[in-house]
Amino acid sequence: MHNRAARLLLFSLIMLLSVAPIEAKRKKKTTSPQVVRTQLAPADARRLSYFYQEAIKQKLNGHLSEAYDLFQHCLSIDSEDPDALYETGYLSFYLGQDSVGTALFRRAAEIDNQNPRYIQSLAAAYLSRNEQELAIPVLERLSQLQTRRSDVLYQLMELYKSNGKTEDAIRALDRIELLEGHSLQTALQKYALYVDRGRQEDAYNVLKGLERESPYDMRIPIILGRRYLENQDAEHALECFARVAKTEPKNADLLMAMMEYYEQTGQKERRYALRDSLLYAPGSSDEVRAQMASVLIYDLREQPDHRQRILQVLDSLISISPSSLMHSMRVSYMMGAHVGQDTVARAMRELLVVAPDNENALSRLLAYYLGKQNFEQVAEICRMGINAHPESLTYYFYLALAQSQQKQNAQAVEVLQSGLKQADEQTNPEQLSDFYELLGQLYYEMGQAERAFAAYDSCLVYKDDNAACLNNYAYYLSLRNERLDDAERMSYRAIKLEPLNKTYLDTYAWVLFMQGNYTMAKFYIDRVVPTTQTDSSLLADENMHAEVLEHAGDIHALCDDLEQARRYWSLAQQKGSDSALLAKKLKLKKYVKD
Repeated sequence: MHNRAARLLLFSLIMLLSVAPIEAKRKKKTTSPQVVRTQLAPADARRLSYFYQEAIKQKLNGHLSEAYDLFQHCLSIDSEDPDALYETGYLSFYLGQDSVGTALFRRAAEIDNQNPRYIQSLAAAYLSRNEQELAIPVLERLSQLQTRRSDVLYQLMELYKSNGKTEDAIRALDRIELLEGHSLQTALQKYALYVDRGRQEDAYNVLKGLERESPYDMRIPIILGRRYLENQDAEHALECFARVAKTEPKNADLLMAMMEYYEQTGQKERRYALRDSLLYAPGSSDEVRAQMASVLIYDLREQPDHRQRILQVLDSLISISPSSLMHSMRVSYMMGAHVGQDTVARAMRELLVVAPDNENALSRLLAYYLGKQNFEQVAEICRMGINAHPESLTYYFYLALAQSQQKQNAQAVEVLQSGLKQADEQTNPEQLSDFYELLGQLYYEMGQAERAFAAYDSCLVYKDDNAACLNNYAYYLSLRNERLDDAERMSYRAIKLEPLNKTYLDTYAWVLFMQGNYTMAKFYIDRVVPTTQTDSSLLADENMHAEVLEHAGDIHALCDDLEQARRYWSLAQQKGSDSALLAKKLKLKKYVKD
């Protein structure tokens, strides 16, 4: 077993197989056609029965660890008891001991090779480990025990086919047909297998036989005709298509097959005429129009004005049939043809009018508007997403983010709380961490520091290396001059996670400053605001905020570099700072706290 999902799938299968009535299971212990077992002493038999029943009770009550210990005790009484071997194997998979579980299933199936449950579980264990060669004889044994299990035969057929055992796969299909009769599905599978073996005549005979058995099923001559086309036999293909045309001349599959026939026989004009008639015919389905539009795109791909013409055709098809399929096809073509983002976005908005739950359009428009920082449109798309997919936390998060950018913090908090109510044990912890990180920021901006810090604590429970949370938590603590040791530890983790992030470096420098460690604070702030950087470049840098420049000035001031400090304070003022304290520092030409 290579991952948790596969293990749980196998465990679920085995669990379904293990719910047979206990009494029926115990009765089978008297027969052992393959292995002759030593008869237990009566006292040991009674002990074994007692502990086995207790183990089953624990398993049915969900106490799997206790059940495992009791089954192990059963094996200490009789190491060859097939039921105890099987149940211990079942619980071994639950514990992640896949090889142990497989070995126990194998031994149980050897001792009692008449028990389908043991054998099917062993096959499932082999397949979960991709040991197909080992699974095949086990499934063959199962098919002998349960002769009407066509699902087992289908599984065998697929295994034989994937392992290159074509003749065995054909024999498995023969056995399926004995159970279920001839069908289009099995006929096509057998046809493909015969072709794979180079048995062309046998392949065609399969389809012809099916045609004789079902003379009114027009799917069969169309499939047969297409197979002829694949083998460059256009004459026989046309005969098949003609039979269908007599009774169903407008059969959509027939018309598509005739497109292929015209293509192969070089009748381009007839092919184009049929293509265009299917594109615009009032009775054509959206699926047929979409197929013909795909053909048109292929036909026009070499023409210099192909993109404009194809878009015109798609627009005209939408005017005829404004369905979600046609809108989706236009969007897909635009994206593949690298049409401008704004044009694609407009097409996606039109798609959402007819299909407001289209996940692809919603997610792509969300990314598009986020990239443009158009938070009004982000909010609108997110509301549509929540209405269509209320279980998707992504839309709640970005709606709250958009509202926070529009200074609607109280509404954003409500949205985040609503989103958190949708979370369950399957929710990604990182997503929950992001929710609480944004919630903490909003609470702090609303003046609710304690709630903010509680949200940050929750954020770090779900992801203890959330760098944004670590940074903001540390910075807000430093502004309040609280828990500075905790702030220093969190801020240091943030810069270890993102050592080039200047915002995080500024926070760490400021926390050190608040702790009175001015020398180290200067070391870090100089990485954010290098003393060699010119005034003009600092003023031109959009990411260099007035608050950071004021921090740099304060730190340099307390490192006895007042000239540099006054320079940074002046630049902070030019950056638009409205801090009264900054104005006081510039007036007094020295650092002041308040």
